[in-house]
Amino acid sequence: MPMTNEEILQAADNARLLEDALRYAQRGWKIFPLAPRSKLPLIGKRFGGRGVLDATCDEAQIRRWWECQPFANIGIATGAGLIVLDIDLRHGGDETLAALEKTHGTLPKTPLAFTGGGGWHYFFRVEHAIKNSAGKLGTGIDIRGDGGYVVAAGSTHENGRPYAWSLGDHPDETPLAPAPDWLVRLAGGHDNVVHLPQPPAAWRKLVVEGVSEGARNDSLAKLAGHLLRRDVDPLVAHELLLCWNKYRLSPPLCDEEVARTVSSIYVAELRRRGDG
Repeated sequence: MPMTNEEILQAADNARLLEDALRYAQRGWKIFPLAPRSKLPLIGKRFGGRGVLDATCDEAQIRRWWECQPFANIGIATGAGLIVLDIDLRHGGDETLAALEKTHGTLPKTPLAFTGGGGWHYFFRVEHAIKNSAGKLGTGIDIRGDGGYVVAAGSTHENGRPYAWSLGDHPDETPLAPAPDWLVRLAGGHDNVVHLPQPPAAWRKLVVEGVSEGARNDSLAKLAGHLLRRDVDPLVAHELLLCWNKYRLSPPLCDEEVARTVSSIYVAELRRRGDG
C-alpha cells in the first residue's frame, strides 16, 4: 500500500532529525535522544538510558538510537569546552541580557538558536569547565555548562513550535565564539570555575607572550589560580602578577583589578581547602 502524504512528510521529518543529530556529532558535540515530541509528554525531557550521561559522538550509536526512536528530539550535552547561555524571554531574560551588555559589552557573534519555548540559546566555547547555574547572571538567564544539556535546533517543543537556528547564525555559517571574559566571570565567579589542567609549555607561553584585550581578565585569573594552588604566598603572587600585567598585557589592567582578582582567587582556594 502506498504511503500517504502525511506518512511521507513524517518519514522525511524523522530522517532530518537523524541527519541533524549526525551533523552535530561531526562537530564534536555529544548527542543523546530526548523524549519524542508526540509521545510521553508528561515524564520530562529525558527518556530511557541515562540521559545526558549517555551522550556521544559515535555515529553508529546515534543511528541505533534514532532507528529505535525516530521521533526523538536531539539533546546536545554541554561542558567539555561548550557552554550555552539560555535566555528565557518569558521571565525577562532579554531585559537582563540588555542590561548586562550595556555594562560589560555586547556579546560576540556566535551560533544562536531560537527555542521552542520562546527564548534564545547562545553557544560559546570556553577554556574552563563551567558549572550549570540558574539565575546567577540575573532573572531569566541560565548557564548550561558541565553536566548540562540543551534541546537542539531541529527538535520540536511539546507546544508544537520548533527549535531553529537564527538566520545567518547557524554553526555552518558562524564560528563558535569564545565566551567573553565578563561572561565567564559572572557565570560562576572564580568559585564556580574549574580550571582544566594545562601543560607546562602553555604556562610558559602565557607568561612570556602575554595576551591582548579580550583575554586579559580570564588569563589573569588562570595564572593567579596556578600560583596560589601551588602554595605561592598571596602577596608574592600579587607582586608577580602586577609585573606580568604591566609588561605582558596589552593594554595592562588597572592595579586594582589585579588585586581584586588575586584576592578572589585566594578566597576561593581557601574555601576549596576547607580553610574558611
